[in-house]
Amino acid sequence: MSQVLKPTTDLAHRIAVVYASLSEAHRRAADFVLQNPLETATMTIEGFAERSGASTATVTRFVRALNYAGYSEFRAALSEALRLAMAPVDSFADAHSTKSSAFATFVTALKDQAANLDETLAAVDEETCTRAMDVLLRARRIFIVGSGASHHVAAHLDEGLTLYLDANVIFASSRGGAEKAVRHLMNVGEDDLVLAISLPRYSRGTVDLAKLAKNRGATVMALTDGPSSPLVPIADITLFAPARNRLLPNSPTAAFALADAIVAAVARERPDAVEALKELSENLLWTFYQ
Repeated sequence: MSQVLKPTTDLAHRIAVVYASLSEAHRRAADFVLQNPLETATMTIEGFAERSGASTATVTRFVRALNYAGYSEFRAALSEALRLAMAPVDSFADAHSTKSSAFATFVTALKDQAANLDETLAAVDEETCTRAMDVLLRARRIFIVGSGASHHVAAHLDEGLTLYLDANVIFASSRGGAEKAVRHLMNVGEDDLVLAISLPRYSRGTVDLAKLAKNRGATVMALTDGPSSPLVPIADITLFAPARNRLLPNSPTAAFALADAIVAAVARERPDAVEALKELSENLLWTFYQ
């Protein structure tokens, strides 16, 4: 499995903070670092410039945009980020090289998801969470978009947020395909929130819908896996949920957990809605299996 830079590292965070304001050449450099950190860490400035399609002067300006004094300091920071990112994989490697049993795959998959959850928790900060809650509670309408594995995370958010918010929650990409979703978002405005969810391999449709919403003045909140996601430069607020899986293209486990945390936090801020839901549940008690 190729090594990518974890979104929780300081270097990845620095890139995420400035990514939207970077020039095209600097973005190519940033993308190369995020996707090829191990290779970058062994390169001279000339080698990095050549591989990322930039000049050495551009690379120098890029690392300074990340608040490093020079390329040497940048490469030292990258080496440290890689050291933190190299999680032990001996148990999986042994199982794969010997028997490749179903049990070994089960254990490895669960460990991978535990690591994704740990990184999601480490990436959460109070300021971002506070901003996310503020826009969720103030929004007139909330449009949720997501496809593929992200579709199921979007459905979970749709159901949860509808229970606890007065806002009109619209699962824009639930049915009818891209055309229906575009129609939903054609009249978004500055009082609306678009919650866009995309994991590798990223959906072009979700990215395009997020761009459409942003161009029409809506606030965009992204739930995605890391700083290299195409949603990051579009979003006003980004929540990270790593989605690595050694055998599959992605895993939505951490994204589901993050979605669940969003719903729980919203419910905490809306005790009146929780009380109304409790009353409804009591009235429907006879419908539950006991």
